[in-house]
Amino acid sequence: MSTPTPARPAARATATVAVPQPRPSADPPVDASTEPRPANRHATLTDPVGVWGRKPWLVPALGIACVIAVFVSMLLLTWAAGGTTPFDR
Repeated sequence: MSTPTPARPAARATATVAVPQPRPSADPPVDASTEPRPANRHATLTDPVGVWGRKPWLVPALGIACVIAVFVSMLLLTWAAGGTTPFDR
């Protein structure tokens, strides 16, 4: 077995170490005088309401439509690749 080579004394004396500096923040500092919004803030009548707020049925309808679309596309891609679909008996 070989023994490790000891470090040269000259290498330790001339080596420079780079110490990282803290990065500047991307955002400007926040004013201490600004009050944060309360956590239980509700939309008022003057706040704009998006499509999802006006039509709450849209989220589940799109979820069901996406599941059906993925299922149909799997069947079509299997058929186009020359395979058999589960309905070919």
